[in-house]
Amino acid sequence: SYLNENENTKILKEILKEIEQLKKGQDKLSKEINTLKTAQANNQNKSGGDKAAAAVKDVPIGNSIVLGDPKAPVTIIKWTDFQWPYCAKSVSLIDDVLKKYPNDVKVVVKNFPLSFHKQARKAAKYALAASRQGKYKEMYHMIMENFRKLKANEDLPLEYAQALGLDMAQFKKDAEDPYFEDLIKKESLELAQNFERKSVPKFLVAGKEPSSRSLHDWSRMIDEERLKIHASECQICEDSLSMKYNSSINRIMQLAEKLYFDFNQP
Repeated sequence: SYLNENENTKILKEILKEIEQLKKGQDKLSKEINTLKTAQANNQNKSGGDKAAAAVKDVPIGNSIVLGDPKAPVTIIKWTDFQWPYCAKSVSLIDDVLKKYPNDVKVVVKNFPLSFHKQARKAAKYALAASRQGKYKEMYHMIMENFRKLKANEDLPLEYAQALGLDMAQFKKDAEDPYFEDLIKKESLELAQNFERKSVPKFLVAGKEPSSRSLHDWSRMIDEERLKIHASECQICEDSLSMKYNSSINRIMQLAEKLYFDFNQP
């Protein structure tokens, strides 16, 4: 017997619904991909093919300190010395980047105390000790703001620890922990192995060494990396949509065959 009219209408509506959902998904993805391609092209034109930032270095975060959201997709690595004026000057740049990209960027701080800065290594240990009480960022800023005073008093961070309300006994104990000495050595070795010029501050923005220390140039590099990540996500979406498309086509074919079969039953 023939399907009744209501059943036929129901099947046809299901087919049309599947087709409409596919069309909407394809249209949305096409717009995103076109927008992404335009943004990438514009960003490449602005970059002018910066050869200095071409080589990508894969340096692990390891157990180094992370400022900002640990889950942020774009990683900046900074090697620093707590007695070097250029390192202290770059603190504001890092702050500006994290302020501009609170959800997209994390900054990994690694140590590279220069041999002629006799108090820099101990200052790094004090900062790391503060991290165990959740106050690395505060200690980092306080030491950097007064880095010149370390030469006359290498234990000045003890005063900062008191001002921050840290458990002083624990703080002093942590500062002497051999673990931090090993961590500093490892971080220093990472710089030495990845760069010909052993200088600080040294930066990697998404694995690339920037050719300048300006927020404008760093923003371009960060935005470029964000676009790449988005492109990867779009590819995943496209693959998912393709699977959904194939599944929907099969479903449409099944519905169409059922409709055809029932219409042609005697």
